[in-house]
Amino acid sequence: MRMRCLLAAVFVSVIVFSGTAQAFKNEINDEDIATATGYGKKHKGKESFKSPVVKTACFGEYPESDGGLIMSKYVELVILSAMNAMSEKETTPDAIKEIQFADSFKVIVLVSEKDIQTPGDVQITLKQGMSNILPLKTEFGRKHEDNKQSIVGVFRYDKVDTNEKTAIIIKTKEQERKYKVDFSDIK
Repeated sequence: MRMRCLLAAVFVSVIVFSGTAQAFKNEINDEDIATATGYGKKHKGKESFKSPVVKTACFGEYPESDGGLIMSKYVELVILSAMNAMSEKETTPDAIKEIQFADSFKVIVLVSEKDIQTPGDVQITLKQGMSNILPLKTEFGRKHEDNKQSIVGVFRYDKVDTNEKTAIIIKTKEQERKYKVDFSDIK
């Protein structure tokens, strides 16, 4: 009986550990870096957005339409490597270190360019329980051809509980959109 209980406990521990080992994390090691950059080289350019790793970090209809992308360190390395691979460039050690030692992550949202004069015209909020988490800063991202604009919100890792149910709320003068996200799905 004891042996069965012990085996059951080990089995549950392995399942729990393996489930959380892939979760959104604020520290990445050399193995994670090698895997992410290799993955980016394999899924070059915009193809990376259709890959399972990046697709799980997207919400809404991003990158085709409204929605956005949660850029964990791992996802950022995949995308950077994918874009570099498309241009037949290598991801530099300095770029890797900058991502590896960052204390923040990005949430990129796609909005209609209409009435957007400054990044502050778009409010990105992470809602967890009763907490509303605002970005450290908001800045313009890439401009799209279809009158859409990317807005980047920069959030500190230590302000977000990645185990908590989260909603991303995007407010403009025109509208308010809300997306439910699960950080544990994002590598």
